[in-house]
Amino acid sequence: MNKDVFRTWALVLQLGISMLVPIFLLVAFGYFLKEKFSLDAMLFCIIFGTLVGVRNVYAIVKNYLSTIDRSKQSESELVKRHVKNIEKGGAT
Repeated sequence: MNKDVFRTWALVLQLGISMLVPIFLLVAFGYFLKEKFSLDAMLFCIIFGTLVGVRNVYAIVKNYLSTIDRSKQSESELVKRHVKNIEKGGAT
């Protein structure tokens, strides 16, 4: 299979895990607070876990997009150098 397909699946899995783990951890923490201290903070934990998950997803997507920009930029620079070399009369 194509290498890009594996990268895409890895990104999707990473995004899913990065979103769900903070939510589950904070829900478990909210449950612990409810059982141990009779403090009902479940709604706060769900909201905070969702915000943390969204922040994680944003950071991953931002990093992924900057990596794509850098690779396109380096490809563009290679093409420019190759064209200059051809214009000068050099081979490859």
